[in-house]
Amino acid sequence: MVDTNRQEGTRDSFAAVLASIRPKTDIELADGLTKLIEAVKATGKAGSLSVRFDVKLVDGGGTAVIVNDKIAMKLPEKNREGSIAYIGEGNKLQRTDPTAMPLFADEDIRTAPDYADPRTGEIKEIPNA
Repeated sequence: MVDTNRQEGTRDSFAAVLASIRPKTDIELADGLTKLIEAVKATGKAGSLSVRFDVKLVDGGGTAVIVNDKIAMKLPEKNREGSIAYIGEGNKLQRTDPTAMPLFADEDIRTAPDYADPRTGEIKEIPNA
């Protein structure tokens, strides 16, 4: 609770006032700050955490007020890697360049022999060696 018997001209800390009027906001802000720091470290980009308080009178002329808070966090995002694609016939995207000449004609491509591992191309045993 905020000390009402303090000497005139002194102020309570903002953390003490916040904890007394909005008990979970200070915890939510601390958790948000931890998440923000983690995201900034992971991305190397800046982010932000802000809190806004809206205060209004309850009866229009009394001493009671309603305090609402709004916490906004802007976490930085990692850059997404792009991939190269080429525009083919009919404006469809494809992985190979349609304007490039092929390295091999289809009939030049040889299949791996039976004694080679088809996954890795490693030769297991050479016949008649």
